[in-house]
Amino acid sequence: MNKRVMRQVVPILLATGLLWYVLNDVPLTQIGNQFRKADYGLLGLVGLLIGLFYVLRAARWQLTLQAIGYKPSLFRATVALLAGSLASMIVPGAGELTRCGSLQQTDGIPVSQGLGSVVAERIIDLFMLVLVLLLTILLEFGRAKTYFSNLTLALPGTVILVVGLILALLAALIIWQMLRHPAAQNRPFVLKLTNLIRGFGRGFMAIRQLPRPGLFVSITLLIQVFAWLTTYVLLLATDSTQHLPLTAALTILAVSSLGGLAIPTQGGIGTYHFLVSRALVLYGFSTTEGVSLATFMHAVSFGFNLLFSSLSFLIVPVLVQQRKQPTPLERDV
Repeated sequence: MNKRVMRQVVPILLATGLLWYVLNDVPLTQIGNQFRKADYGLLGLVGLLIGLFYVLRAARWQLTLQAIGYKPSLFRATVALLAGSLASMIVPGAGELTRCGSLQQTDGIPVSQGLGSVVAERIIDLFMLVLVLLLTILLEFGRAKTYFSNLTLALPGTVILVVGLILALLAALIIWQMLRHPAAQNRPFVLKLTNLIRGFGRGFMAIRQLPRPGLFVSITLLIQVFAWLTTYVLLLATDSTQHLPLTAALTILAVSSLGGLAIPTQGGIGTYHFLVSRALVLYGFSTTEGVSLATFMHAVSFGFNLLFSSLSFLIVPVLVQQRKQPTPLERDV
């Protein structure tokens, strides 16, 4: 079995296994009750917040691309970002390449430089995740201590992630040293790879050349606030969770984000259900109640994400066609 197939199959197996483990003893009628009793006005607000969340992320990406000399419109950046989101739902990790490929088709921005800017964003997002975790521990120390002391399933995934990152870094350093060898630099493949790495590095270093760093920081903070608010409004949408404090939404945001990093599955399926249901137990719910609520929350978020992302795949071909059409001056020539 080749690496590409493994990359697609393993997350599916993880998602299926986790979902079966979590939902095994939960009656489907209990999950259905969450949808019947939900406030659909608030669910509409959740959809609006998710849409604005994507626009904010696109605006931030737009700033990093401007730093390296490219100026895609906010609309095109948003569409590319949504296309990447849909790809991630199919194959975890494919979103970054897909959104950069989409923007290359619509705006001619090289994939290597787009990827560099995305990696720079990811590092910022990782830093923000650490801040969210620290804030959660500070505000909910007792519950956070209980949660992480009882949680053992996610730990192996975290260890694998850290070890994998270290090995990947070492491999990258070794390959880079080999590419710098005079005997290798004249080969066509090596020249292409070197140019790709340099383009990637240029995009990555864009974070240091931001035209408006204050705006970048503000948007980054707003992205986290919108993610927090979206989770809180989801809690308000059902009678059983509308009494929970804002800190409960912060806890759910923290554990679901950490879980998506440690155990990546398609759209967080399985991972979200397991981690969030255990977090809700800390607020007085039984495991079964926690699972039904987590399933409801994930289904709503996943549904809106899928809706918006699917629209992008209809829009991208139109934008590509518009780019290929000649201008009036070109037609006259």
